[in-house]
Amino acid sequence: MKLRSGQSVEIDTGIVDLIKLMNSIPGIETKGSCQGEDPNYGYVQFMPDGDGERAHASIYFMYHMIRNMHAAWVKHKHAMWEHETSTGSEHVDAYRFKFTTELGNGYVLKWSTYAYPAVLAAARSAAGDLSQGG
Repeated sequence: MKLRSGQSVEIDTGIVDLIKLMNSIPGIETKGSCQGEDPNYGYVQFMPDGDGERAHASIYFMYHMIRNMHAAWVKHKHAMWEHETSTGSEHVDAYRFKFTTELGNGYVLKWSTYAYPAVLAAARSAAGDLSQGG
């Protein structure tokens, strides 16, 4: 995949939709990613793309992701329910999702592979919120 900066990056097939979505948001550029494989987390590292006028986009994206995660989990709870039905217990990673930030390295969004459908749904909602001026 080619980024707006012109850099070409390799993307794991399981998270292509998320990476394309995030890179389509003006002001955000992904820097690294991995789809994860149980028990390891999936992640995407991102930061402002250098456009000074849109440097705030990463922060607003994180805000909208957090705001939308609960609704996304509710929408995708069927996957959690299927696991509970087949095993008799809640999946230990059912609610694993977090953001971290590192000075100079941007932001990292992490999730358990089990929660990826909810993460993608929340990202789509967050992108929609941002496109409406949020």
